[in-house]
Amino acid sequence: MATCSPSGVLATKVGAGCAENPYLCYQCKRCTAGCPVADQAGMHPAQIMRAVQLGQYDMIFEDKFIWLCTGCQTCTTRCPQGIDIAGIMDELKIIARREGKVHPDAPSAQMFKYNYDSFARWGRMWEIELIARDALHRPKGVLAWLSLGPKMLLKGKINPTLKKGDTDAMKRMVKTAESLTEAKQHEGGKG
Repeated sequence: MATCSPSGVLATKVGAGCAENPYLCYQCKRCTAGCPVADQAGMHPAQIMRAVQLGQYDMIFEDKFIWLCTGCQTCTTRCPQGIDIAGIMDELKIIARREGKVHPDAPSAQMFKYNYDSFARWGRMWEIELIARDALHRPKGVLAWLSLGPKMLLKGKINPTLKKGDTDAMKRMVKTAESLTEAKQHEGGKG
């Protein structure tokens, strides 16, 4: 039987990042009852919350649940304690990226980075760039794009030409976000 040595380090990191207190969760499991992807991974929202409380990095980051989370906010809406559980899931994604613990079976994790890069570079998302970068990173995914891509092009869901957005405004927002993240990390390191 494995033993668990609780640690508050992860809960402190999460709290510093998203201003939520994971210890308020008392495991009523309403978050899990409403979660549309709760049955798609080894863990579900209530288990993730408990693992955060106990500081179980391995349980959280070895499972792919946080990368399947759609951010639909159902868990947050249902929480009787008013915890922004979806915000905690987002913060766990940030921590996983920062600490190099992204689940290898999480193509959505890479797509989030591609979206960010595209916004920063073009001032908007350019779908063709995203598809190309995903195909280079995940060659097996090309088959899905080959069947779905032409349909999306015909329906006007994907535009093959780049229409630049306000790149200057986007660069200012990226710079502001990065400086806020850096300040938050520096602040968390002092505690």
